[in-house]
Amino acid sequence: MAIDRRDKVQMLRDENEALKVRNQYINSRLTRHQQAFRALNQMDDIMRELSAEFDLAKLINNLLSLALHACDSENGSLILIDEESAELVFADVVGEARKQLINHRINLDVGIVGQVVTTKEPVLIADVRKSVQWSSEVDQIIGFKTNALMCAPLYSDDKTYGAIEVVNNNSNDDFDDNDLAILRVTARFVSQALQKAEDITLLGVKQT
Repeated sequence: MAIDRRDKVQMLRDENEALKVRNQYINSRLTRHQQAFRALNQMDDIMRELSAEFDLAKLINNLLSLALHACDSENGSLILIDEESAELVFADVVGEARKQLINHRINLDVGIVGQVVTTKEPVLIADVRKSVQWSSEVDQIIGFKTNALMCAPLYSDDKTYGAIEVVNNNSNDDFDDNDLAILRVTARFVSQALQKAEDITLLGVKQT
């Protein structure tokens, strides 16, 4: 069956549009990978230049901000375990919910972050409403809408400190395994900083 000229033209237009969409996706992914590469290099530089005395809060905020940039997100949190109260505390927050969320406390076993802290396994949730583990408690309190999230544990050989969480992507692309890998590297750097700060504190106690 012969294809008339108009059909051929339409087919070519459709193929051209498909190629445009594909190229946009490739360019988007390339930009994300370049952002990630630069962010990881900056993280490595920061950790290499770490002195014996450093500002832990500033360091963690810098690392969290770099992780968000690499993952194309503007909202993330560092959540630490309060061993005395057995709660999770939002110790640092980057994004629109900072004022409402900073120092907010939740039970140790609540939501995705509670799961990550308990299992020490990172988690990527593309759609939180399809997750039975996700808790909307924090969203309801601060008036925020979480769509997707990633969470990675903070721990050393003998201690769990908490977790780092990234929420919602700015682009149309979902979080993927590359984003989660970036967050895991960030979590490793933050864990090293927390352990170093703890070691310095213990050394100071012994010397007094």
